[in-house]
Amino acid sequence: MPERKKIVLMPPNWLGDVILAQPALRAITTQYSDAEILVFGRGWLTELLPFLHLEHTQVRYTETLPQNTDMLFLFPNSFRSAWQAWRSGATQRIGFRKDGRSLLLTHGYKPRIDLITQHHLFYYLDLLQQFGLETPFESVELVAPDDAQTKAESLLLSSKGLDINKVVCVAPGAQFGGAKRYPAESYAVVMKQLSEQGWHIVVLGTDAERDIASQCLQHVSGLHWNAAGETSLTEALQLVSVARLMLCNDSGLMHVAAGLNVPTVTMFGATNPARTSPSGKRVNVLYKPAKCSPCLQRECDVLGHPCMGNILPEMVTRACLDFLGKSG
Repeated sequence: MPERKKIVLMPPNWLGDVILAQPALRAITTQYSDAEILVFGRGWLTELLPFLHLEHTQVRYTETLPQNTDMLFLFPNSFRSAWQAWRSGATQRIGFRKDGRSLLLTHGYKPRIDLITQHHLFYYLDLLQQFGLETPFESVELVAPDDAQTKAESLLLSSKGLDINKVVCVAPGAQFGGAKRYPAESYAVVMKQLSEQGWHIVVLGTDAERDIASQCLQHVSGLHWNAAGETSLTEALQLVSVARLMLCNDSGLMHVAAGLNVPTVTMFGATNPARTSPSGKRVNVLYKPAKCSPCLQRECDVLGHPCMGNILPEMVTRACLDFLGKSG
């Protein structure tokens, strides 16, 4: 019998980008169902993999880049990642010709998707299409592991007795920068109103976003949990998977929630929904661009942060309650 192919996937470096690459990753694992497939990249990928719905029992994370594999699919565009791929000795190294790295790839392609105006999800699919692979999936479909609900319920009960049937998750941060963040004072108004309607608020984020989370919760008198910095990525994903609603900025957890088919309300301002909107059937993208939108800047230097200021808290609350009323 011929030996099984050994294939390496190098996903993008940001959580949201990995989720947008999920249809492409899933296409690879489906087409090479008999291969051993290794995922190399950021350490948190080991926590994300069980949610990616890759439908392949031989997919596993590796901390070190394997040597002399048959194929390596390179999703990051950096020279460094291509240099790593070349040094690994993979027989086929598939990626886009970017950053002067063409000679490091055996199969280098010019992108046909413009990342400034077109959606990133199709950018990743374009790589596979140019390599000659079928791409049967054009939307993100994530799946929570079987034990996610039980573990999430345990977390919620141990944190001030929150009810799994009433949880609204909120992710007010955005690692890219402050320009993508809906103002904390506006979040505070929305979260107060949701709390008064009987919903239990769970704020997710990193430890660096804990102060922002506290500001957002300042008017909430009902049951709530400032979980920013208190959960692992796995725990955050479990909590999102059982939420009745996700309220967030353009961020990684936004893409996770939409991919898990959790009703998602999200505010866009500095970024363009045409490029990075979440892929999901139950999504409401609130976008009221200012003259300077989308600026794609990390921080806003315009007085009043108008792209976010145009999205009134009343609009956000209405969008949230519309989803919650349908699911109640």
